[in-house]
Amino acid sequence: MLIDGAIRSAERARAAWDEGKDARAAAALGRAQEIVGQMLAAINSEPAPELARKVAGVYLYLFRSLLEAGSPRDEAKLDEALRVLRAERETWRQLCERLGNCSEPDSASFDTVPGLSLEA
Repeated sequence: MLIDGAIRSAERARAAWDEGKDARAAAALGRAQEIVGQMLAAINSEPAPELARKVAGVYLYLFRSLLEAGSPRDEAKLDEALRVLRAERETWRQLCERLGNCSEPDSASFDTVPGLSLEA
């Protein structure tokens, strides 16, 4: 769900750019960065340190790409971040299926987490 939130925010940034609303685009990119930062902070390296390091590398790459997309406006960086986010979402979906845990959680469940909203 966090990945979906980051994708939505990045897509909102593109739409804002298309409308000439650079401040709105910057806010949307900032939100996408915030979500990726939350994903990075949530990595638990205890069970598999090497895997955690690799996932952290992907999330750091995403964070940098989103940051670079905003200053100066770089749609290629945004496209790359969206490509990686979508691939990451698909990876998690496949993992969920293999583990037999494919319930689609309600995004409202994140409304109870202080400071975390996917609708920003």
